[in-house]
Amino acid sequence: MAAYGVTPNGLNIKRLDVILGEMQDDLTDALGFNVRQNPQSFLNVLLTNFADKIAELWEYGAQVYHSEYPSSASDQSLDYAAQYSGITREQQAPSYYPLLCTGVDGTVLYAGTRVATDLNPETQLVLNSEAVISRSSFSRAVIRLATTGSTGTFTIILDEKSYNFAAADVLPANDIFTALAAKIPEPFSCSVSDGMLTIEADDMAVAHSLALSENMTTQSVTSTITFATVENGDICLPSGSVTRIITGINGFTSVTNSLGYIAGRLRETDAEFRQSYADKIFLRSSRMVESIRSAILANVQGVTSCRVFENDTNEVDDMGRWPHSVEIVADGGDSYEIAQQILNTKAGGINTFGSTAVTVPGLYGEDITIRFNRPVSLYIWFQVTLTLSETETVTSNYADLIREIILNRLSGMEPGATVAPQKNFYDAIYSSVSGIEYVDIYMFSSEDASAEPESYPLRSIRISDRQKAVSSTDRIQVVIADAD
Repeated sequence: MAAYGVTPNGLNIKRLDVILGEMQDDLTDALGFNVRQNPQSFLNVLLTNFADKIAELWEYGAQVYHSEYPSSASDQSLDYAAQYSGITREQQAPSYYPLLCTGVDGTVLYAGTRVATDLNPETQLVLNSEAVISRSSFSRAVIRLATTGSTGTFTIILDEKSYNFAAADVLPANDIFTALAAKIPEPFSCSVSDGMLTIEADDMAVAHSLALSENMTTQSVTSTITFATVENGDICLPSGSVTRIITGINGFTSVTNSLGYIAGRLRETDAEFRQSYADKIFLRSSRMVESIRSAILANVQGVTSCRVFENDTNEVDDMGRWPHSVEIVADGGDSYEIAQQILNTKAGGINTFGSTAVTVPGLYGEDITIRFNRPVSLYIWFQVTLTLSETETVTSNYADLIREIILNRLSGMEPGATVAPQKNFYDAIYSSVSGIEYVDIYMFSSEDASAEPESYPLRSIRISDRQKAVSSTDRIQVVIADAD
């Protein structure tokens, strides 16, 4: 068995000292005297230089060998190695915000239209493709009478359903609109004020169509249009902070954000790519649950975690899943894109289970409803008690470091993952914060974000399949234990 090269135990390269020793041994046998006796001799200097070049070739061969495997390759070589499995590195991408754009019906927003926050420093967002503020795709509309003193039938058509009011005599606008508003059901909310009727979708992210009889017209229309941040990365903006219109367009009167966003990202680092490679490698798996999860993680921007559960029995299971169904719990990402990946990947005849329902087109254009769940946030409060070392000085920013460690570890946990401080946090705290002799962590949990813990009774927290553990800096209390 070869001692060097590619061995059954992997690659073993010759080091410079081994190469030089072998060359000296060969010359000693050939010349009949020990060439090692004078290390400064011309012959030994010559051998050392040759051996160094040969050692460089061994090292080059080792680099080539390790560049073939995702676990050891780096940079461009890592990209090439991962491509054998059809996996590519996530490139930088902007965050996408569905913005409520208000203006005159039919106003065209051209590609390149920019808006911005009212924050300092500002964040700009840009429209990548042309869009229209239109009653045919609206989420809010303000309607007024076309002329005063109108009579006859007033008709509002919402999503191809008609709502009528017949006025035999001339009535005030408020009376006409109040009568119409009483007939319009969910998913719309109506209000009447100053002779105008405002129709607003309960879910502002869903587009609806509106048509009016000739005796009415729109004062303004609000459509949900998706803008991208100019800068790449996960850029989180406070609700209602996007208010400035930079690109002046006639008829475009206001803009705001209130519907969440799809998180962007920076280009994956090598470490992140290796981790996502392990998550996405099942994209070609024959097991449906693994394939669905990998497809969502690989193809839907902004998904931070995803779990897939299957009920392959003929009965409803303990979690309420229907017989022969799958339940996907996905955090982040666009709902339509997630539903599309589920439809593309799940087996025929398998139901989807969940409270989020999205209609996507099937192979022949038919409407197919795909269901999945978003994780419910389980808020966790931490009480971290530290016992300091008597021989080592504690890191000055120990509290900030510990909070950062806990939040980073929590953000990487998937729905249903148990929070166990001894397994999740202790190793990172001990390795990152000097001067600590002992760490003790107790917790409190609630689905109510405004809860205030009176005590911290829990050593570990079991998270259900539909929950995701979250916390924040103000929920992590770091204290130093009293000295005995």
